[in-house]
Amino acid sequence: MEKSHQAKGHGKAQASMEYLLVVALTFAIIVPTTYLFYSYSKESTQEIADTQITKLGRGIVDAAESIFYSGQGSKATLELNVPDNVGSAVIIDGRELVFNMTTSFGVSEIVFLSSVNLTTKACIANTCNIPGLSSSGLKKVKVEAGKNSVSIDVI
Repeated sequence: MEKSHQAKGHGKAQASMEYLLVVALTFAIIVPTTYLFYSYSKESTQEIADTQITKLGRGIVDAAESIFYSGQGSKATLELNVPDNVGSAVIIDGRELVFNMTTSFGVSEIVFLSSVNLTTKACIANTCNIPGLSSSGLKKVKVEAGKNSVSIDVI
């Protein structure tokens, strides 16, 4: 009788051990898979933001060049979607449109070169700030040709 009681206890221990092994194996599969999906998602989000900034910068520069060559007084309004991680947008030396973007690696500068002079209402020395493009969301940007430059303003 005592042997059968020990056999029952050994069977329960074996079942418990098998259950623990199944749970451990499940965690061994789920945890790395979750990490891979999280990493892929984070990388995809960064790529989407990079693509949005590229579209935004190229759109502004292309419109500015087109408007400038159309003549003084020409203007256009652009609707642009600014991603979340844009810290600032500035024009340097009238020819460089620079977006400062916060990424997982730190702050990145994305630069777009223009063949025409760009300006805004908020210029100090050779740097013009575009304050409306430093916050995320849908923005309307007015691009207007002047005599020697193109004015870019968020409306």
